[in-house]
Amino acid sequence: MKTARPPRFLPFIITGAVLGFVVGAAIADFGWLEDTDSALAQQQYSATTAVGYLGVLGACLFALAAALLALALERFSRRG
Repeated sequence: MKTARPPRFLPFIITGAVLGFVVGAAIADFGWLEDTDSALAQQQYSATTAVGYLGVLGACLFALAAALLALALERFSRRG
């Protein structure tokens, strides 16, 4: 019986990072997490800074999740 080919990690991680950056940038750009009710709302980041921060945070989190998914798929392909 032919076993499944293990995944290549780098494409998984890069794809996760790109998707994470897009999601983080969209959250920042559309203001879904924007706090307008508190007194801290007066000290907001600029739009480009918020897109950068949340984009990088999303890229890191999604890249980590993609790496874990690739690792799980590799373990699964070795079983078969």
